[in-house]
This record gives sequence, C-alpha cells and structure tokens, in this order.
Amino acid sequence: TAAEIFAQMFSFLLRDLINQTIRAETARARSLHDKLMSQLAEGDTIMESFDAVTNAMTEVIPCDGVVGWVDGQFHATGKTPTEDEFKSLARFLNTATASRIYSTDHLSEVFPKAADYTVRAAGLLALPVSRTPRDYIVLFRQEITRTVTWAGNPEKPAELGPNGIRLTPRKSFESWQEIVTGRSAPWTEGQLNAAEALRITLIEVVLRMADSANRERRRAQERQELLIAELNHRVRNILNLIRGLVGQSRGDARTVEEYSDVIGGRIQALARAHDQITEENWSSASLRDLIRVELEAYFGPRSTRVSISGPDAMLHPTAFSTMSLVIHELATNSAKYGALSDSTGRIEIKIAEGVDGHLQIGWREIGGPAVQAPTRRGFGTTIIDRSIPYELKGTSDLRYAITGVEADFTIPQKYVDAFENSGDIALAPQAPTRPDTETISGAVLILEDNMIIALDAEDIINGMGASSVDVCASVAEADRVLSGTKIDFALLDVNLGDETSESIARKLVELGTPFVFATGYGDATALTRDFPGVPVLRKPYKEDTLKEVVSEALAGRA
Repeated sequence: TAAEIFAQMFSFLLRDLINQTIRAETARARSLHDKLMSQLAEGDTIMESFDAVTNAMTEVIPCDGVVGWVDGQFHATGKTPTEDEFKSLARFLNTATASRIYSTDHLSEVFPKAADYTVRAAGLLALPVSRTPRDYIVLFRQEITRTVTWAGNPEKPAELGPNGIRLTPRKSFESWQEIVTGRSAPWTEGQLNAAEALRITLIEVVLRMADSANRERRRAQERQELLIAELNHRVRNILNLIRGLVGQSRGDARTVEEYSDVIGGRIQALARAHDQITEENWSSASLRDLIRVELEAYFGPRSTRVSISGPDAMLHPTAFSTMSLVIHELATNSAKYGALSDSTGRIEIKIAEGVDGHLQIGWREIGGPAVQAPTRRGFGTTIIDRSIPYELKGTSDLRYAITGVEADFTIPQKYVDAFENSGDIALAPQAPTRPDTETISGAVLILEDNMIIALDAEDIINGMGASSVDVCASVAEADRVLSGTKIDFALLDVNLGDETSESIARKLVELGTPFVFATGYGDATALTRDFPGVPVLRKPYKEDTLKEVVSEALAGRA
C-alpha cells in the first residue's frame, strides 16, 4: 500500500512537472509569436529576416542548425546539410503530410541518404510555411552517441535449460549494454507544440507578405494602366498636333522644300521644348532657357542681337510647349521679314510679373526694315495670335508697327510656378558649323530599328555623297555588315527596343571608324561619358542637324 501511494504521488508530481514544462514552452512560443510579428512588421520577408527568425526560434527549441528554404533559395546557419544535400532532403519532405510539422530523431532511418551527414544532422524538425511551392524552416540536431543499458538483451533467443525452453532468473536478465548511434536528442512534446505554434506564426507572416505583395501588384498594375492611358493620350495628342501642323502649314510655303523646312522647324521647336521639360522630370522649366535655346538654334551668330530683361519665369509643361511654338514663329517671321532679316535690327524681350502673379512678355523688334501687316493670315500668325488665348486662357496682342513687330502676351498665374530674379542678358552666338565638311565618301552603316526614320536618314546620307548605305535594324545585322564590309562612317540609334547599339559602337572605336549616336532620350550623359568625343544627334532630327553632327564627327577624325 505504501509503495502504491508513493507511486501515485510520484506520478502526480511528475505529471505536474511535465505540465509546467509544457506551459513554460507554450508561453515562450506565444512570446516568440509576438516578437516575430513585431520584428517582421516592416514588410520584410522571412528570408530577409532569417537571422532574427532563427535566433528567436532557437531560444524556444534548442537545435544545432537551421535551414530556410523559400522560393528555391537556401539559407543556413549552424550545423546543417549542404545546399545540394538539402535539395534531395526537401524532395523527401515534400512527401510528408502537408500543413503539419514533421520530426524525427533518427533521420537516416527514414531517409537513408542522410547517413552521409549524420554527424551534422541526425534529427530534424521541419516546419512547412507554404503549400505551393513547399517552403520550409528546418531545425537540425547533430548525432549524440550514447550507451543504453537493458535489463537483458531484448533480442536474445530463448535457451534450453534444465526446465526446458524457459527463462531463468540469473542468466536471462543479466544487464546488457548497447551503443546507440545515428540519433539526435529527442524532440519533446512541448517543443513539438511550440513548433506547431511557430509554424502558424510563420504562415501568418507569409500570408501577410502575400497580401502585401498582391496589394502592391494591384497598385503597380493600376499605375501601369494609368501610365499607358496617359501615354496613349499624349501620343494621340502629339499625332494630332503633327497632323494639324502638316495640314495648316500648307499655305505658308510656295515650294516643297520650303514646306519641308517650315514643318521641320515647327517640329524641332516642339522637340527642343520637350527636351527641356523632360530634363526637369516633367516639372516647371525656365522661360529664359526656352527663348535662348530656340533663338540660338535658329539664328546662330545673329542671336547676339537679342536681349532679355526682367525676371525668369518657371513655366508649367503645358505652357512651355505652347510658348515654344509662339517663340519659334516670332523668330521665323523676324528672320524672314523683320529685325533679323538684315544686319542692323535687334530684338528686345521683356519679362515681368503682372497683377495677381500673371506672366507678362513683351516682344519688340527695333532697327530692322519697315514692316507691313500681311495681306493674308498664315498659320504662323495664327499660332502667335491665338495659341495663348486658346490653350492657356491668356491674352495676346500682335501689332505690325512700321518700326518693327510688337507683341504682348499675358499668361495666367496657374501656369507659372515661380519667378526668379535674373539680370539682363544678350544671347551668345552659336558656334558656326565647319564649312565644306558636309560630304561623306565611302560606305555608311545606319543602325536604326524604325524603318521610316532609317529611310529618311538613308536619303540624307545618300545626298551627302555616300557610295553605299547599309541599313540594319538589329545588332546581329550590323555585326554581319561589319564582318564583311569596310565601313567608313556609321549612324547608330542608341535604343533598339530590347537591345542597344553599345557593342557596335565599341567595335567601331576599335576599328577607328567615325560614327554618331542618335537618341530620343533627353539625357545623353552616359553616352558622352562612355564614348567621349562622339557627337549625339537628338531625335527628331532633320537634314541640317544631321549634316552638322556628321561634319563634327568627320572633323574629329581629321
């Protein structure tokens, strides 16, 4: 009776101790859950926070090494199988029950290949953290060699004794020792419960990351759709604008060549304005820079007869594009009929901040030939007189005084982001182009993926005296031409869709062949850095600008 009572009390105390241990491990697992959720609250994935995850887990479940296997990526710390060894083990784990932890303290028994690394990983505890693909956090324990003492050999066969085939007290229950290898320390019930709780925690993290990724993917898709819609809108507007320029400019020219020059000049004015806007990441840009770029590009040395006074105005992109056409048409008329059509006239441009922050611009032509109002209203005059009132809801007043053309414009404050104080300036002359260098002799390579642009460039280069022109749309085609033909000059489009012309450029440098780049990108810093001295032609280009950069490239070779 005393022995029975003692056994019951001992069992009670032992169970209570075991329950306390389980409760303590459960409490640590709960604490670990809160810790992990707070550590991973910033949106990092499990692999990005692998060290934090493993440090927290080993506080609750002692182990010798941890492997993370997520999206086919292998991360390990401590004593574990190698990546190649684990790939094979991962395929074995995929055969285990999904959505449940898997544990063993004798891995080589269930997975014989593990016998090769038993010293490092004799037991494992795998926590699946996804369904498809199967991702795991796996805890490993190394081998512990121990001696087990049995009350007799459990595999000993019965022997024939004096009483027949019977066990005898003195011989059958002699102590028997066995050396156990290939096993790790066993995983306790509390540790398995903690592992299950941790698995749920990690799945919560994975699901949260998936939800976050899905939300970000939806936002990215919405941004992309909005960008495509905006791009489509702008492209259609540009196409309509070009179509309008082509149609409305017919009355401003008497010959095909003059008509081509008029259209080309107006498109170039828009292109220059667009370059300035994109250089500022489609934000406000300088009115003074717009006037300077337009007039210096158009007049060259005569631009020294243009002065600008008053503050600078930072214009919204919409107003910037409109003003580029207005300034271009004023400059064109001045060059043909006004102050800059002879050697004595000049232009004064005054910028002022008006009432309520409106922008006021005054254009005065002085000292040129006598001016008379045109008998026919051309498209250029319409642009000057109606663009600002129609597009920007401002005012425009164009007058043909005998002393020279006068124009006053008002742009509403909402299109002006800021006024900046600047002193009076006279525009600097554009460097004159080199004479007698606009001819090409020999074979020319044109690398351009747009057929229409390539055909236009081919016509211009043929007109400059090239003996032959090879037009290519890809790097592979250009490579074939270079391998079989001696090229004397090349025009390379920078961006060819899914490839660039950089490799061809490097070959031309090795061959000592002069070439120029053509690009639709506003920033050519990378080109000038990687290929110093190589001219860059900005799209859209026309015959005179192409001839100019060709001359520059050929002069550089000389």
